[in-house]
Amino acid sequence: MDTKAKRLKRALIALGIVLFFIAALFIFLMVWFFGAKYPAFESIAEEEFTIPGLKEGISPQGIAPLPEGLKYDFAVSGYMVDKSPSRVYLVDGETDEAKYFTLRTKEGKAVYSHFGGVTATENYILIADVKAVVRVRLQDALDAENGEAVEIYDELETDINVAFCYYFEEENLLFAGEFYREKNYKTDASHHLEKDGETNYAFIYAYEADENAAGGVKSATPVSILSVRGLVQGVAVTGDKIYLSCSYGLPDSKLYTYSNPLKGGASFCEIDGVPVYRLDKDNLLTVLTLPCMSEEICIKDGKLYILYESLCNKYKYFVRVQMRRVTSVPLGKIGE
Repeated sequence: MDTKAKRLKRALIALGIVLFFIAALFIFLMVWFFGAKYPAFESIAEEEFTIPGLKEGISPQGIAPLPEGLKYDFAVSGYMVDKSPSRVYLVDGETDEAKYFTLRTKEGKAVYSHFGGVTATENYILIADVKAVVRVRLQDALDAENGEAVEIYDELETDINVAFCYYFEEENLLFAGEFYREKNYKTDASHHLEKDGETNYAFIYAYEADENAAGGVKSATPVSILSVRGLVQGVAVTGDKIYLSCSYGLPDSKLYTYSNPLKGGASFCEIDGVPVYRLDKDNLLTVLTLPCMSEEICIKDGKLYILYESLCNKYKYFVRVQMRRVTSVPLGKIGE
């Protein structure tokens, strides 16, 4: 075979290899983006209200029920992709009617933080804001015009980057937790606790709540600490169970259900006199696979509500499943 023919043969082989890998990549992407199925989740999930602010560029982060009897049922928090002040929306869960407010400091400065999570007590809305949980008066938020800035009332300072928060009314506990991911969201090494080959990387602080005290808690020292896995975006608590929403990027989200070790369980250790309880394989009950980019979760009327970030302008062209609405699952059907 002459040299020219050999070169042609090698070129055809190389072209075949390239076309093979292109076809394989195409098939993988088709399966990845269009083959996402969630049978266990879809069999029990219900669509709830439309996530507010998506057209305006919000990146949704937090969700919380509001006290009964108000015009609005839920609060939804998030930061703005266009770098404008972060927002908290108040939403009527039946009609999708919503308005938003921003925050301003006592010095009158606008707040542009991540707004990782939101929760509410009887008289206050609390928002995760970097290393603090800030409070605004609920009535101030209700009275504000759409888009108006509401002044921060006070804040609970912490030593963690607060990614989410949750008020558990039954036990009068305020939870504030951090997010861990090895590459870009590291936590303090003292929070990396190993047991039987399983390492937890993040802490959730539990404070005794008190609306009339500074920061909304009786003491800035938590009464207990939960040691949890990485990628936690939100926590929800009942008397006997703790739920964790875990996600990052395009892979499927996970909803982990644990038995609640705070109800009479043995602590793993103590840190400065505060008991630490692990959520791990020893008390893990179920794992439910969800669409990607689940964010904070909350509980209302026997259902667990799940917020998603997937349809925000920052990610919507790349995600596997675009979630336009909050979804809910009945607590009694999780893990069936």
